[in-house]
Amino acid sequence: MQNRDFSEALDAAITGNRLNRTVSKKLQRLLNKIFLEGPLRPLKNFANGSWLEHPLHPLLTDVPVGAWTVTILLYLAALLFGMNELGIAIALAMGLGILAALAAIATGFMDWMDVDPTELSIGFTHAVVNSFGTLLFIVAWALLFTAQWQVSVANFIPALVGYGVIAGGAYLGGTLVFRFGTMINRNAYRSGPKEFTPVVAFEDLADNKPTRFVVQGQPVLLVRHGQRVYAIGAVCSHYGAPLEQGTIHGSTIECPWHYSRFSLEDGSVKTGPATAPVPLYETDVKDDKIWIRVLRVAQTVSPH
Repeated sequence: MQNRDFSEALDAAITGNRLNRTVSKKLQRLLNKIFLEGPLRPLKNFANGSWLEHPLHPLLTDVPVGAWTVTILLYLAALLFGMNELGIAIALAMGLGILAALAAIATGFMDWMDVDPTELSIGFTHAVVNSFGTLLFIVAWALLFTAQWQVSVANFIPALVGYGVIAGGAYLGGTLVFRFGTMINRNAYRSGPKEFTPVVAFEDLADNKPTRFVVQGQPVLLVRHGQRVYAIGAVCSHYGAPLEQGTIHGSTIECPWHYSRFSLEDGSVKTGPATAPVPLYETDVKDDKIWIRVLRVAQTVSPH
């Protein structure tokens, strides 16, 4: 049997720390006032990656990890084989990692604002650890600069320790995604119905009122505009909010939790922080009933 005592003990220690919970909650409230409820919300949506249809943070995190891995390898080559001419190359790789890490930290906080209390504490710790690791690389770069790009053990040690710290931060990032399911598409495993299936009598569906139905185990949102009926997934792809509690804005519906907007016509994201569309269903009205069948689940077209 796999021993998971370390992971579970670490999670419990982080989430059970009162100071961590207090600070992270206050910081989340502050960021929400500035970026979610205030005029800087478009900046948050950009940092979330809605325009890219993919979270921006995980793309950026790969850059410092790769750049700093190259940094450590170049340092070892320089120190073990006396290749002091590698100093500028080390500085360039390390500097690239620092710049990308700062961007990753910023986008990470924009994602972190939306998480639940348990994930909030672990995410905050993840950010603090990675910020400290980044600071160590900044110190190493500064020492290398003051040494006129001459490699030494003195400017190597902060980088080496920083690399170990970043590895620990990456471990916590993996915990957030793979153990707690943070930022995953909440509709990734939806399916069907593949054939037209009756849902409700046409006259029983109130006009312009989002209504949730469960069809063959799938949560479906129906919205009637006059004689036209829209059908999309009833669960927000970003964090699982019930879209039937959302607000209609023209041909879109706004999530009640974090204010993502989805098109009623094709399920696409019109406003973040969501990055994945919701499922889309084809509708038909016959025998005075509304019938639906799936057209697209996640970002693929389902065969009929």
